[in-house]
Amino acid sequence: MHKTGGSPKKQRTLTDYHRRIEQVVDLIRARPEHPHTVKELCKQAAFSEFHFHRVFRAVTGESVAQCIIRLRLEMAASALIYRRQRSVTDIALTCGFSSSANFSKAFRKAYDCSPTRYRRDRPPDFRMRRMGKVARPAPMYLDGMSVDVEIKTVPERRLASLRLVGPYSHASISKLYSDLGKWHLSALEQPAPDEAISITWSDSALADQSTWRLDACYEVAKDTKTTGQVRLRSLAGGRVACMKTDVPENEMHRISDYWDWLFSDWLPQSGYEPADRPAYEVYRGASKQPGFNVTLCLPLVNKHAEHDDE
Repeated sequence: MHKTGGSPKKQRTLTDYHRRIEQVVDLIRARPEHPHTVKELCKQAAFSEFHFHRVFRAVTGESVAQCIIRLRLEMAASALIYRRQRSVTDIALTCGFSSSANFSKAFRKAYDCSPTRYRRDRPPDFRMRRMGKVARPAPMYLDGMSVDVEIKTVPERRLASLRLVGPYSHASISKLYSDLGKWHLSALEQPAPDEAISITWSDSALADQSTWRLDACYEVAKDTKTTGQVRLRSLAGGRVACMKTDVPENEMHRISDYWDWLFSDWLPQSGYEPADRPAYEVYRGASKQPGFNVTLCLPLVNKHAEHDDE
């Protein structure tokens, strides 16, 4: 088990994560009407684009988009009360909303009333419901569990892969691996290996389902020739945080909870920085129950000057 959270250096890293994310929040707060881009916000926080959204949500309790909308609404609510000479439409456009209709819809969702009513007779107990800003409960099955996070240096791997575009479902992913397994048997004249690798390019909590992308992969020899829709790709080597766990077949949907724990609890206290590469999962059949032995793999920056166990 990889122990975290005790050393002063790791505590400084945790503080640094919060400081860098708060710099992003300050940037959004200063210009909530600005069309902030992920690249711009990542540069401000000095985080990888691959992992910025997860780190931001882990630290703040809300997504980047939710934070931007919340701050725009807070600015608009203030203007409705203290800038009564300005029209609702003017306030909506100044605060970054594309139209007064979109503003009214978002405002009603947050305040349970229209902007006009809020301005007219705002009750003293009106409060902004902080969208997404709620305590993140730890997954119950992590309570009391010995979570094994091991830091490994892994070699580069060559993978044969098939890509899924669209919503993730057990059926669609199973078919993807079935098709890849058939290709492996036909093209390489041997059954697919016991170890499968899944590379997820989209955060399902943030991206539209129609744009989700997942690569189902098996490791192959470097000189393998692919055919059809099967692509050959490299999985970069280097330092990786590996979290191993057994997941019953009927709880596979909870993998995202493990990722949330890794990003929100383990990473800020670990003293490590996530590398600018996608995270991935390694699957093997579980020996004791229907399901899988899963290793969550988070690539890390290879050198971290302050990571020493003291």
